[in-house]
Amino acid sequence: MGTLGNVEPARGAALSLAVLLCVLPPAAALGAQGQAALQRAAALVQEGRLQEADEQAQLALSDPATRAAACSVLGAIRVQQDRLEEGAVLLQEAIRLDPHLLGARLNLAQLYTLQGKYKRSLEVAKPALAAFKQSPDGLLVLAADFLKTGDRASAKALLEDSRRLGDVPAAWSASFAELLVKGGLVEEGVDVLERARKADPSSYELAFALGGAYLVKGDPSRALEAYDAALSGEPASVTALRQAAAVAERQGELERSLSYWTRAKKLAADDPEILLGFGRVCLKMDLLEDAEPALTTAARLKPGEPAYQYTLAVAKVGKKQYEAAQGLLEPLVAKRPADAQLLYALGSVLYMQGHLAEADARLRESVRLDADQVASPYYLALVARDQGRDAEAIERLEELLRRYPDHASSCEALGGLMMNGQRYAEAERLLRKAVELNPKSVKANYQLGLLLARTGRREEADKQLELAKSLREEDDATSRLQLRLLDPEG
Repeated sequence: MGTLGNVEPARGAALSLAVLLCVLPPAAALGAQGQAALQRAAALVQEGRLQEADEQAQLALSDPATRAAACSVLGAIRVQQDRLEEGAVLLQEAIRLDPHLLGARLNLAQLYTLQGKYKRSLEVAKPALAAFKQSPDGLLVLAADFLKTGDRASAKALLEDSRRLGDVPAAWSASFAELLVKGGLVEEGVDVLERARKADPSSYELAFALGGAYLVKGDPSRALEAYDAALSGEPASVTALRQAAAVAERQGELERSLSYWTRAKKLAADDPEILLGFGRVCLKMDLLEDAEPALTTAARLKPGEPAYQYTLAVAKVGKKQYEAAQGLLEPLVAKRPADAQLLYALGSVLYMQGHLAEADARLRESVRLDADQVASPYYLALVARDQGRDAEAIERLEELLRRYPDHASSCEALGGLMMNGQRYAEAERLLRKAVELNPKSVKANYQLGLLLARTGRREEADKQLELAKSLREEDDATSRLQLRLLDPEG
């Protein structure tokens, strides 16, 4: 899913001294000197001047009247300085000296949550549970702790408390929703975000978070609507464009996906992930001239990433540059010799070059590693056919069609073999099915035309052959093998 917000209270934000004001007891309870020092420390922390804040808090440490509050302030400062263990000790001391210091409890509970110590965090929070439920930061801590300890009912009950908070920042709603969604309370997380958006419909953060929540819910259409809403507020958000492009691609909305990728590419022309996505969708749309330069740049920027080299190889195949594709695939296979898809890709490219023995070896290994795939057994059958081993080719294709009866390419290949063996009735059944499954297949239509001619149906044969001719002219402008390399189950 897309990023909704911070999964848990972030070290720099939720553990900042936004809670310092509730760390400090009422002024009447403090000595005048200690009170002034602590107030100065609080102001300095909010300005990011931690060293000076530390010095002021140290002044209050020696005064018994302000020692507890000083420990609390110093503990929070240590956490901001990433000195977590020291911070925990100081916050524990603050609570020991004054169990009613809500800010110290909240900071310590947040710290334990950050460290994954959820049960300890709850132990700190429980004496002040009602106060935690009235605080946005407190609710985040409790939600994380309840969900991580398996108490989903208690986490769900926090929704009522969240509705009583009043105005909260969009970032808080996004963080709270993400905790719920990642903890399995998806509907509840969506509800939090939808309610927040009614109050702040122009919020990019809420719309983007909602897109991620709808993805987890399994509603990609609503996710895309949310991402579009986010982009209406921030058209230059590369992150939202990337998320939307990926979702649209998975949904088969290729033109929409390409639109998102194109916009992202204009904003981040040297981002390899964007170039890869753009190039991949161009391949699926047979826009090879657009795909190749983008994928070439992406592969150069990510030389050690197999996905980038592989997709560039697909583009090379689409342009019938088989040797270049082979040069890209062979190093990948050398690094990952047990990858069935890579072996299939290399085997199919070797087959396209007529290197039948080498193709046979790669494809057999691919099938050994993954017997349930479609493409490698299909190409093994073609290798056997082209080497004159028709009986083996027929056996392989018949077995493939028993498992995948609607595999158009296998129907086409087996129909051709049956026709060559003068088994015309079987050949016609298979070729008609191949045409039905893939009406634009040049070869299936052509072979069916030949079969009709051989069996004396001249008029019907002429129509079928004329159709095959028109399809060939259309097919010359496109490429098909790259689609099977991108999706070897196709």
